[in-house]
Amino acid sequence: MKRYILPLVLLAPIPALAGVNTERLGISDMAVFRSADLLTVNFRINPRDYKLRSSDRVVLTPAIVSGGDTVRLAPVVVAGRRAWYYQTRKGNDDGALLRAGNDVQPSYAESTPYQPWMENSTVAMLADTISECDCDDAVKGSGVIDLARLDYRERVAAPSLRYVVPTDTLDKNFSLSGRANVRFMVNRDAIDWSYAGNRAELDSILASVNAVKDDPDATVKEIHIRGYASPEGPYANNVRLARGRTEAVKEYVRQHASFPADVYRTSFVAEDWQGLKAWLTEHSYPGWQEMVAFIDDSSVPVETKNDIFRKRFPREYPDLLRTAYPTLRHTDYKISYNVRKYFDVSEIREVMQKNPRKLSQNELYLLAKSYPQGSKEYAEVFAMAASLFPDDATANLNAASAAINMGDLAGAARFLERAGDSSEADYARGVLAAMNRDYEQAQTLLRRASAAGIADADAALAEIEAILKSAKDGNVTIL
Repeated sequence: MKRYILPLVLLAPIPALAGVNTERLGISDMAVFRSADLLTVNFRINPRDYKLRSSDRVVLTPAIVSGGDTVRLAPVVVAGRRAWYYQTRKGNDDGALLRAGNDVQPSYAESTPYQPWMENSTVAMLADTISECDCDDAVKGSGVIDLARLDYRERVAAPSLRYVVPTDTLDKNFSLSGRANVRFMVNRDAIDWSYAGNRAELDSILASVNAVKDDPDATVKEIHIRGYASPEGPYANNVRLARGRTEAVKEYVRQHASFPADVYRTSFVAEDWQGLKAWLTEHSYPGWQEMVAFIDDSSVPVETKNDIFRKRFPREYPDLLRTAYPTLRHTDYKISYNVRKYFDVSEIREVMQKNPRKLSQNELYLLAKSYPQGSKEYAEVFAMAASLFPDDATANLNAASAAINMGDLAGAARFLERAGDSSEADYARGVLAAMNRDYEQAQTLLRRASAAGIADADAALAEIEAILKSAKDGNVTIL
């Protein structure tokens, strides 16, 4: 008995079937099904089209193959006339026995336990042609023909990412704010340089002013100084003190910063009740809820509010005078300025390295686009834009898209919390949901974006449909 290669032109021409290779083996209705635990191979085989010598038989063994892993299924034997009689008499032990030339098409269905390596594998037919005689001209060997390619690997959506060009404003307006705890003696509005570190506090204001003044690209438009007094003593006296103390700080800055008088603007808060409310809440001061309710009561006359407060909370008041009230006497400042525009990307890159706060959103966008999309620098620039403009929807939307591109889905979710409710935001949230495999939410958001005219949404929806279909049916290609 000798073995030889199955001729690949073994069969006579037959009508087109599901694939070229299955057609060559007389196989029809080829199908592969996967359940949670099993992989099942189904097909029909037609022995009528096998042109074998009378003494030959072909052992066809379906197998699942991937790299060095193989699982063989039950074989099917197609035999010539003499070989068929011989196998019938002696008892065929190779598998289901079919006689070549017969016009029957039995169904084949075999299952095997599904194994992880099968997610990317091939269904192949191992074909051994065996002669039941000692013919010297027999060609020895075996043949392998691929029948189907299986791809059950989980697919993850990767829709196109969109970036919104920020609006290019006419002027680049910025502001720098701070607080100086300038201390004043009781009932005085003149600055005492030796009292409570006042010189250092005032110098901190000047340092901020000079940082803007000394920048050749910046022009100061306004310096706003706002003084606060604590709610103690007569209200009229507190007005006098707050106003006088604010003017004293302004004069100090004016004398040392040499700006025109019209650059300065002042305001004051005679009794900083909101500051006291914040302090009570932050420190969870005993009985703070009742005190906050009193502070929020707009029916209490402002002129007598502190006197009523002192009488309503007689035990707490002395302690508050010592702990809370000193923090209410402070001076806030805000420096408003604009910066010239930068048009050259290399200059924008240099400013980014030295002082990114001088850049507009549009300039940051131009810089980001100078880097390859998906690069670390690309994402870093958009993240910087979101940190410099934390309440701007466009800045957060672009930062979210860049984060998705880098695989930082958690970071993208944080940016999208501040990205607004535009159709572009719907699209980005839909993409993020798809990346997180929340396809139901993704479809809802992407359909909304599509209805609003976002062209990429339709392609993203089609990709999700393909993924869902693949998850249900598998990706099986009949060869």
